[in-house]
Amino acid sequence: MSINYRINHREDLNYQRRIKFILSLLLCAFFLILIRVAWLQIIQGERFLQLSQNSRLRLLPLLNTRGIIRDKKGRIIADNKAFFSLGVIPQNITDIDQTLKNLKQVLPDLDLNSAKKRIWKAENPFRPVTIYEEIDLPKITYILERQQQFPSVVILTHPVRNYPPAELVGCVVGYLGEVNRKELGTLSMLGVEAGDLVGKTGIEKMYNSYLQGEKGAKQVEIDAYGRVLRTIFQKEPQPGDTMYLTLDLEMQKIAYEEMGNRKGVVILANPKNGAILSMVSLPSFDPNLFVRKISSEAWIKLSTHPGNPLENRAIRGEYPPASTFKMVLIIAALEEKIVTPRTSFLCYGSYKVGNRIFKCWKEEGHGKLDLKEALIHSCDVYFYQLGLKIGVEEIIHYAKLLGFGRPTGIDLPSEKRGFLPDPNWKKKTYGEMWYPGDTANLSIGQGYILVTPLQMLNLINAVANGGTFVKPHLLDRIVDIKGNTVFQFVPEKTGKIPASSSTLKFLHQALAGVVERGTGWRAKNNVVKIAGKTGTAELAGEQNPHNWFVGYAPADNPVISIVVLVENREEEISIAPQIAGKILVRIFQSKLKDLQKI
Repeated sequence: MSINYRINHREDLNYQRRIKFILSLLLCAFFLILIRVAWLQIIQGERFLQLSQNSRLRLLPLLNTRGIIRDKKGRIIADNKAFFSLGVIPQNITDIDQTLKNLKQVLPDLDLNSAKKRIWKAENPFRPVTIYEEIDLPKITYILERQQQFPSVVILTHPVRNYPPAELVGCVVGYLGEVNRKELGTLSMLGVEAGDLVGKTGIEKMYNSYLQGEKGAKQVEIDAYGRVLRTIFQKEPQPGDTMYLTLDLEMQKIAYEEMGNRKGVVILANPKNGAILSMVSLPSFDPNLFVRKISSEAWIKLSTHPGNPLENRAIRGEYPPASTFKMVLIIAALEEKIVTPRTSFLCYGSYKVGNRIFKCWKEEGHGKLDLKEALIHSCDVYFYQLGLKIGVEEIIHYAKLLGFGRPTGIDLPSEKRGFLPDPNWKKKTYGEMWYPGDTANLSIGQGYILVTPLQMLNLINAVANGGTFVKPHLLDRIVDIKGNTVFQFVPEKTGKIPASSSTLKFLHQALAGVVERGTGWRAKNNVVKIAGKTGTAELAGEQNPHNWFVGYAPADNPVISIVVLVENREEEISIAPQIAGKILVRIFQSKLKDLQKI
């Protein structure tokens, strides 16, 4: 009996110990839970409240439209059109594979692997990721009517750039492209984010800050299916400003058509204020190719095109000026009193300089000529002799004063400066001295010298308006969404031609004679009297020369200046003055009243 009692007593004690141990464990667990709850509620409560709110709140971007670009009369050069795409919000996807499988039934050409990669690589899981572009309205309607099958899917509306004139304005307006890291460093402060499109060339790049506008945003509350329940806050997007250019699309079209399939440049301008009325660079390109993402095939075709259509030849093409440079020699010679208008030289078709024979374009020669007749008939032998009298230093000095060797400052990016050689440069580059033959070559705009078509326009503008250099420009004014003018271009005078009124008067008369009875006779017509200068630039190793015409009309009261450059002309004739004449005839026939107001 006593033995059984002891055994039972021992079992009771063990049972009580176990009960106490379990109760102790439960009590400790309770206190731990209590401490954890207190920590979550009191110490971390605000943080988790914010996380909870964030899990049901979404900040959605509201895209703005890029500013419209118009010509001087308000005609559209660049605007925007609606473009729909399909996106998903990564945070809302519970089953990526099933979601994409559902979408594949609606969109058979959806690339599942590419879509999945985009979703996984999303930097912000709360922002929509585009997985399908250019979705049509029937499919949009189908998806919206079945949102429960597509809880994470959203339809995105994008304003997409549109260029109605297409290739007509490619070189001037430029194109858009996705912002790169280098650009993002400077543009992020203006609201540009990774993935945004920005101007890469032309007007789109030059005035990107005005055109880009400001994106908006709205904060919304969503349900478990990702559907919007209510809008909490909304900031409206601000469209970009509207830009009015000095371009006239009618003149642009005329110049484009008259150049045909040739490579080259046409620039038309108001010589009084430097406003560019037309700028054609051929071959051109269609900026609409870049409005979303240019295909690799299209990019290869453009970037490997032998005519380099993405290059604006008007500001970046560098060419020997040929006989158009003779205007520089006339100004230098008359101002330095090296010759007078009556000074004559003989031309027998060639001229010996040192051990070399320099030929005139007219094999039989021009005979005896004074300065005016030498320019009218573009006698090379006369200008060989004149250039040697002036000297290379003085020629280069006047060329610099007349705007060569430096950019004009036009409101387009990446303008080139051309090139003015001199004896020091030749010594450093080739280890050779400057020979008299180099001066003879320079005197007719050949040899090492290079100019841009815009530099030639800058000079002819100043000659046409009586001697004042005005900065060429494409922007007329900028207007905001409320119709307020935020910028108005004011013509900027940049200097004077270093020439007396008598020298300029002589030059005017000679340039009129060039078209009336000289080398520019192909520009002559019965509609408008034109003054100008021709040039044919011979190129080493190439059979076909470049052909120039620079001038203005009417000859006695200029309202339009013109530069025509035909690269490697295929015609046997001097085609540039003929093209210039046709362009000006069409303009003056159709726009005579408007031209009087320029």
